[in-house]
Amino acid sequence: MSLDLLRRSQSWLTRGVLILLAITFIFGFGFSITRLGSIKSVPQGTAAEVNGEKIPLPEFYKARDIFYRQIRQQHGEIPERTFNFIGIAALNQLIDLKLMAQKAKQLGFRITDEELSETIRSNPAFQVDGKFIGAEAYKSYVEQALNETVGEFESKYREELLAQKLVNFINTTAKVTDEELLNLYKMQNEKVNVYFVSFSPENFMSSFSPTEEEIKDYYEEHKREFKTQELRSIRYITLSPEDLTKRVSLSEEEIKAYYDAYPNEFKSEKNEVRPFSEVRNEIEVKIHKQREESVRTEFLKKLEEQIQKESLSKIAEENGLEKVKESKPFSATANSADTPPQIIQRAFSIGEGEMTFSQVEDNIWVIELTKIVPSHLEELEEAKEEVIQELKSVKAKEAAQSKAEEVLNKAKTSGEGLEKIAKSLGLKLEETGYFARTGNIAEISTDDLQIDAFSLADKNPLASKVYSAHDKFYVISLKEKQGINPKEFEEKKTELKESELSKRRRELYLDWIQKLRQESKIVVNENLFTPQG
Repeated sequence: MSLDLLRRSQSWLTRGVLILLAITFIFGFGFSITRLGSIKSVPQGTAAEVNGEKIPLPEFYKARDIFYRQIRQQHGEIPERTFNFIGIAALNQLIDLKLMAQKAKQLGFRITDEELSETIRSNPAFQVDGKFIGAEAYKSYVEQALNETVGEFESKYREELLAQKLVNFINTTAKVTDEELLNLYKMQNEKVNVYFVSFSPENFMSSFSPTEEEIKDYYEEHKREFKTQELRSIRYITLSPEDLTKRVSLSEEEIKAYYDAYPNEFKSEKNEVRPFSEVRNEIEVKIHKQREESVRTEFLKKLEEQIQKESLSKIAEENGLEKVKESKPFSATANSADTPPQIIQRAFSIGEGEMTFSQVEDNIWVIELTKIVPSHLEELEEAKEEVIQELKSVKAKEAAQSKAEEVLNKAKTSGEGLEKIAKSLGLKLEETGYFARTGNIAEISTDDLQIDAFSLADKNPLASKVYSAHDKFYVISLKEKQGINPKEFEEKKTELKESELSKRRRELYLDWIQKLRQESKIVVNENLFTPQG
């Protein structure tokens, strides 16, 4: 049956995952042409060959156009650049259909003439008031509306019914037990709340004063990390809008000439031409603005030529600027109040002695790169302060972790629990609040704690290790666990089962398709898709 009719009659393609996947790829994660198969020459009039069986071009065009209309209905106007991806998705759908039908035949599935006839007769697309429209009306519809012979139409319909049989078979292999559903529900709905004590390296920074020997040893071990940034210096001039505006001059004759030439622009509510004295200032502002835009355009065009031939000082002089300014040396990541980020970026895009210009808001900057100070490895004295800070940070982090390990071991050996140990040591005991396996943990964000927290129990509430997140270290203990509500589980069990079965069927289907593609020879028309820039 045609794709259009199949979709209207809730076919396997609609109920399956193909369209949903394709839409996801196009509007979410992208869609790769490489999934199609080998891009080579195929017989004329063919979109692709799948294990020697042809997918005709008209069939591809029809599927692509239907696909395009469906996506546009769901997502509105579609950018032109995505049209290729829609074609790719449509062809992939046809290839997958062909693969499934071929595999169904190999496994011994068949569509008898009786099955085909009954399916056509019971298809709502061929019924009026619940009754089959009759052989002649059916034949006329296929030939005129679908532009196919009955034989062509029924051959494709048979193929899609074959594929549907294989999909139904695949779906029957998807199982989910009550125990699996209960575990899944627990995974989604169980929550825990944990105590924690945190140790931050910042609290230990002041405890360390590295010796000269430690500083030297650390520098020697990490000297390649102590590298200066490349610095650049520029000379520059800036022109404000006012610098260009003052070049515009208007005579009274020009203003009056505009009024005389365009009287219809100055009609009153009574459709009478307003007097010149009343609209003179409006005309002046309008013409002045037009001239300003023209002057700015001409200036930028001329500047493009000037920076290739003239010095920055000469350009400054020609534009009535008294002097050229100079910047302090800056790096590519500098955050300077005097030099905008756009100008810093431009300065790192040219060579020493070269000039360029850039518009920053309404101002025009003309810059000349005067000096480049290359990056270099710092000597110990040059990097000493940075070495000291890094060394102190390392030591502070080690101390914070060590203190956390100490508190954890004390809680383990004493058997008193984290609450009492924290109180006896004067440490701040906090709690995360309830969180689920798939939710975020306030303050602490680690994947391993997200899992480990649910294995803690009242009899053994203390976590066996120290956790690290955001450069802090945490000792963890269970406060309370919130189990599931059995009654709520029973109420949602059917819905959960359908959702999980749907997921497993989708995964099974994709596994089948992936394997079939790997085992098959798929050749695609090399001229089918336009090149993308």
